[in-house]
Amino acid sequence: MFKNNTVKLDCYTYDKKLIDFQPLQTNRNNPPWWTSLKTLYKVLRPRSGISVPTPTIKACPGIMDYIRRPILIKLWTDIIFKVYPDGRIHLSEPLHAVEQPGGLAHVHDREQYGDTIYKNRAVLKLVCPWHVVANKPLDVICADSHYHTDDLREHDIQISPGVLSLYDQHALNVFLTFPIKDHEYEVTLKYGTPLMSIFPLTEKKIEIKMHHCDDYNRWAQIADIFPSTFLGRYHARKRALKD
Repeated sequence: MFKNNTVKLDCYTYDKKLIDFQPLQTNRNNPPWWTSLKTLYKVLRPRSGISVPTPTIKACPGIMDYIRRPILIKLWTDIIFKVYPDGRIHLSEPLHAVEQPGGLAHVHDREQYGDTIYKNRAVLKLVCPWHVVANKPLDVICADSHYHTDDLREHDIQISPGVLSLYDQHALNVFLTFPIKDHEYEVTLKYGTPLMSIFPLTEKKIEIKMHHCDDYNRWAQIADIFPSTFLGRYHARKRALKD
Protein backbone atom coordinates (compact mmCIF):
# COMPACT_ATOMS: atom_id res chain seq x y z
CA MET A 1 0.00 0.00 0.00
CA PHE A 2 1.46 3.37 -1.03
CA LYS A 3 1.27 6.21 1.43
CA ASN A 4 -0.23 9.59 0.59
CA ASN A 5 3.24 11.14 0.35
CA THR A 6 4.24 8.83 -2.51
CA VAL A 7 3.30 8.83 -6.19
CA LYS A 8 3.64 5.48 -7.89
CA LEU A 9 4.61 5.40 -11.58
CA ASP A 10 3.97 2.14 -13.40
CA CYS A 11 6.15 2.20 -16.51
CA TYR A 12 5.39 -0.26 -19.32
CA THR A 13 7.61 -1.16 -22.28
CA TYR A 14 7.50 -3.74 -25.05
CA ASP A 15 11.32 -3.99 -25.02
CA LYS A 16 12.50 -5.95 -21.98
CA LYS A 17 16.12 -4.98 -22.61
CA LEU A 18 15.30 -1.38 -21.68
CA ILE A 19 14.44 -2.47 -18.14
CA ASP A 20 17.89 -4.08 -17.88
CA PHE A 21 19.98 -1.53 -19.79
CA GLN A 22 18.11 1.79 -19.45
CA PRO A 23 16.06 1.62 -16.23
CA LEU A 24 13.98 4.70 -15.51
CA GLN A 25 15.21 6.35 -12.33
CA THR A 26 16.00 9.61 -10.61
CA ASN A 27 19.07 10.79 -8.68
CA ARG A 28 21.49 8.70 -10.77
CA ASN A 29 21.73 10.76 -13.90
CA ASN A 30 24.98 12.67 -13.48
CA PRO A 31 26.52 13.59 -16.87
CA PRO A 32 30.04 12.28 -17.65
CA TRP A 33 31.73 15.62 -16.90
CA TRP A 34 30.26 15.77 -13.38
CA THR A 35 32.83 13.46 -11.76
CA SER A 36 35.86 15.28 -13.12
CA LEU A 37 34.65 18.78 -12.23
CA LYS A 38 35.83 19.99 -8.83
CA THR A 39 33.39 21.60 -6.41
CA LEU A 40 35.85 24.40 -5.56
CA TYR A 41 38.71 26.24 -7.20
CA LYS A 42 40.89 29.06 -5.87
CA VAL A 43 40.77 32.70 -6.91
CA LEU A 44 43.55 35.12 -5.96
CA ARG A 45 42.34 38.30 -4.22
CA PRO A 46 44.86 40.94 -5.36
CA ARG A 47 44.44 43.24 -2.36
CA SER A 48 45.10 40.56 0.24
CA GLY A 49 47.31 38.28 -1.83
CA ILE A 50 45.24 35.34 -0.60
CA SER A 51 43.72 32.64 -2.80
CA VAL A 52 40.18 31.92 -1.61
CA PRO A 53 38.02 28.85 -2.34
CA THR A 54 35.32 29.61 -4.93
CA PRO A 55 32.49 27.24 -5.90
CA THR A 56 31.97 25.88 -9.41
CA ILE A 57 28.58 25.06 -10.96
CA LYS A 58 28.87 21.68 -9.23
CA ALA A 59 27.89 23.47 -6.02
CA CYS A 60 24.86 25.24 -7.54
CA PRO A 61 21.61 23.81 -6.09
CA GLY A 62 19.62 24.83 -9.18
CA ILE A 63 21.93 22.91 -11.52
CA MET A 64 22.22 19.95 -9.15
CA ASP A 65 18.42 19.62 -8.95
CA TYR A 66 18.01 20.00 -12.72
CA ILE A 67 20.40 17.09 -13.21
CA ARG A 68 19.27 14.81 -10.38
CA ARG A 69 15.52 15.31 -9.97
CA PRO A 70 14.12 14.32 -13.37
CA ILE A 71 13.48 10.94 -14.94
CA LEU A 72 15.88 10.83 -17.88
CA ILE A 73 14.68 9.44 -21.21
CA LYS A 74 17.57 8.12 -23.30
CA LEU A 75 17.57 7.15 -26.95
CA TRP A 76 16.61 3.48 -27.11
CA THR A 77 18.20 2.69 -30.48
CA ASP A 78 20.81 4.03 -32.88
CA ILE A 79 19.05 6.22 -35.45
CA ILE A 80 20.25 7.84 -38.68
CA PHE A 81 18.18 10.89 -39.67
CA LYS A 82 18.20 12.34 -43.18
CA VAL A 83 16.84 15.89 -43.36
CA TYR A 84 15.80 17.35 -46.74
CA PRO A 85 15.63 21.01 -47.84
CA ASP A 86 11.81 20.77 -48.06
CA GLY A 87 11.56 19.74 -44.38
CA ARG A 88 11.05 16.02 -44.92
CA ILE A 89 12.87 13.71 -42.52
CA HIS A 90 13.63 10.07 -43.19
CA LEU A 91 15.15 7.85 -40.55
CA SER A 92 16.50 4.36 -40.14
CA GLU A 93 17.36 2.19 -37.15
CA PRO A 94 19.37 -1.06 -37.03
CA LEU A 95 17.79 -4.04 -38.77
CA HIS A 96 17.82 -6.01 -35.52
CA ALA A 97 16.02 -3.28 -33.52
CA VAL A 98 12.85 -4.31 -31.71
CA GLU A 99 9.87 -3.40 -33.86
CA GLN A 100 7.95 -0.52 -32.33
CA PRO A 101 4.15 -0.74 -32.38
CA GLY A 102 2.68 2.11 -34.41
CA GLY A 103 6.05 3.16 -35.80
CA LEU A 104 9.14 4.86 -34.41
CA ALA A 105 8.43 8.45 -35.42
CA HIS A 106 6.11 10.87 -37.21
CA VAL A 107 6.99 14.10 -39.03
CA HIS A 108 4.69 16.99 -38.15
CA ASP A 109 3.15 19.06 -40.94
CA ARG A 110 4.15 22.72 -40.86
CA GLU A 111 0.46 23.65 -40.57
CA GLN A 112 0.52 22.20 -37.05
CA TYR A 113 3.00 24.75 -35.72
CA GLY A 114 2.96 27.63 -38.22
CA ASP A 115 5.81 29.60 -39.76
CA THR A 116 7.12 31.47 -36.72
CA ILE A 117 8.01 29.28 -33.75
CA TYR A 118 10.12 26.79 -35.72
CA LYS A 119 11.13 28.89 -38.70
CA ASN A 120 13.54 27.01 -40.99
CA ARG A 121 13.24 23.91 -38.84
CA ALA A 122 11.57 20.52 -39.25
CA VAL A 123 9.72 18.83 -36.37
CA LEU A 124 9.87 15.09 -35.72
CA LYS A 125 7.94 13.23 -33.02
CA LEU A 126 9.77 10.21 -31.64
CA VAL A 127 7.37 7.77 -30.00
CA CYS A 128 8.90 6.76 -26.68
CA PRO A 129 8.90 3.01 -25.92
CA TRP A 130 7.56 3.69 -22.42
CA HIS A 131 3.98 4.23 -21.33
CA VAL A 132 3.78 5.71 -17.83
CA VAL A 133 0.74 5.51 -15.54
CA ALA A 134 0.58 7.58 -12.32
CA ASN A 135 -1.65 6.27 -9.52
CA LYS A 136 -2.76 9.80 -8.61
CA PRO A 137 -2.85 13.21 -10.35
CA LEU A 138 0.66 14.21 -11.37
CA ASP A 139 1.76 16.91 -13.81
CA VAL A 140 5.27 16.75 -15.20
CA ILE A 141 7.42 19.11 -17.23
CA CYS A 142 9.12 17.53 -20.24
CA ALA A 143 12.22 19.50 -21.19
CA ASP A 144 15.62 19.12 -22.77
CA SER A 145 18.35 17.40 -20.78
CA HIS A 146 20.40 20.56 -20.96
CA TYR A 147 23.52 19.35 -19.13
CA HIS A 148 23.69 16.08 -21.10
CA THR A 149 22.94 17.18 -24.64
CA ASP A 150 26.32 17.76 -26.31
CA ASP A 151 25.39 15.33 -29.10
CA LEU A 152 22.21 17.29 -29.85
CA ARG A 153 23.86 20.72 -29.62
CA GLU A 154 26.56 19.59 -32.03
CA HIS A 155 23.89 19.22 -34.72
CA ASP A 156 21.68 22.12 -33.56
CA ILE A 157 18.88 19.70 -32.61
CA GLN A 158 16.42 21.12 -30.09
CA ILE A 159 13.87 19.45 -27.81
CA SER A 160 10.40 20.99 -27.63
CA PRO A 161 9.24 21.32 -23.97
CA GLY A 162 5.75 20.72 -22.62
CA VAL A 163 3.61 19.86 -19.60
CA LEU A 164 1.46 16.74 -19.33
CA SER A 165 -0.40 14.71 -16.73
CA LEU A 166 0.76 11.12 -16.33
CA TYR A 167 -2.53 10.44 -14.55
CA ASP A 168 -4.66 11.54 -17.51
CA GLN A 169 -2.44 10.39 -20.38
CA HIS A 170 0.28 7.77 -20.52
CA ALA A 171 2.18 8.07 -23.81
CA LEU A 172 5.50 9.90 -23.89
CA ASN A 173 6.73 11.58 -27.07
CA VAL A 174 10.02 13.34 -27.71
CA PHE A 175 9.73 16.25 -30.16
CA LEU A 176 13.00 16.94 -31.98
CA THR A 177 13.47 19.96 -34.22
CA PHE A 178 16.15 19.87 -36.93
CA PRO A 179 17.56 22.85 -38.85
CA ILE A 180 16.58 22.92 -42.52
CA LYS A 181 19.53 23.54 -44.81
CA ASP A 182 19.84 24.19 -48.54
CA HIS A 183 21.09 20.63 -49.01
CA GLU A 184 20.14 17.26 -47.57
CA TYR A 185 22.22 16.01 -44.67
CA GLU A 186 22.42 13.10 -42.24
CA VAL A 187 22.70 13.00 -38.47
CA THR A 188 23.45 9.86 -36.45
CA LEU A 189 22.37 9.71 -32.81
CA LYS A 190 23.65 6.84 -30.71
CA TYR A 191 21.87 4.46 -28.39
CA GLY A 192 21.81 5.91 -24.87
CA THR A 193 21.94 9.57 -25.95
CA PRO A 194 20.02 11.59 -23.30
CA LEU A 195 16.99 13.13 -24.98
CA MET A 196 14.45 14.44 -22.50
CA SER A 197 14.16 15.12 -18.77
CA ILE A 198 10.81 14.56 -17.05
CA PHE A 199 10.38 16.74 -13.95
CA PRO A 200 7.53 15.68 -11.61
CA LEU A 201 5.75 18.77 -10.29
CA THR A 202 5.38 17.49 -6.77
CA GLU A 203 7.23 17.35 -3.49
CA LYS A 204 6.03 13.78 -2.96
CA LYS A 205 8.36 10.83 -3.32
CA ILE A 206 8.31 9.22 -6.76
CA GLU A 207 8.31 5.43 -6.79
CA ILE A 208 9.02 3.83 -10.17
CA LYS A 209 8.03 0.29 -11.09
CA MET A 210 8.86 -1.06 -14.55
CA HIS A 211 6.89 -3.74 -16.40
CA HIS A 212 7.49 -5.70 -19.60
CA CYS A 213 4.54 -6.09 -21.99
CA ASP A 214 5.23 -9.10 -24.20
CA ASP A 215 2.00 -8.39 -26.05
CA TYR A 216 2.24 -5.35 -28.36
CA ASN A 217 -1.52 -4.91 -28.32
CA ARG A 218 -1.56 -4.77 -24.52
CA TRP A 219 1.18 -2.13 -24.57
CA ALA A 220 -0.67 -0.03 -27.13
CA GLN A 221 -3.94 -0.27 -25.20
CA ILE A 222 -2.37 1.35 -22.12
CA ALA A 223 -2.20 4.67 -24.00
CA ASP A 224 -5.40 4.16 -26.04
CA ILE A 225 -7.66 5.93 -23.55
CA PHE A 226 -9.07 8.92 -25.45
CA PRO A 227 -12.41 9.30 -27.25
CA SER A 228 -12.37 9.48 -31.06
CA THR A 229 -12.72 13.22 -31.66
CA PHE A 230 -11.05 15.51 -34.20
CA LEU A 231 -10.12 18.04 -31.54
CA GLY A 232 -9.79 18.09 -27.75
CA ARG A 233 -9.50 14.35 -27.07
CA TYR A 234 -7.69 15.01 -23.79
CA HIS A 235 -10.36 17.38 -22.45
CA ALA A 236 -13.22 15.28 -23.82
CA ARG A 237 -11.97 12.33 -21.77
CA LYS A 238 -11.67 14.43 -18.60
CA ARG A 239 -15.20 15.76 -19.04
CA ALA A 240 -16.56 12.24 -19.61
CA LEU A 241 -14.93 10.92 -16.44
CA LYS A 242 -16.47 13.76 -14.39
CA ASP A 243 -20.01 13.02 -15.59
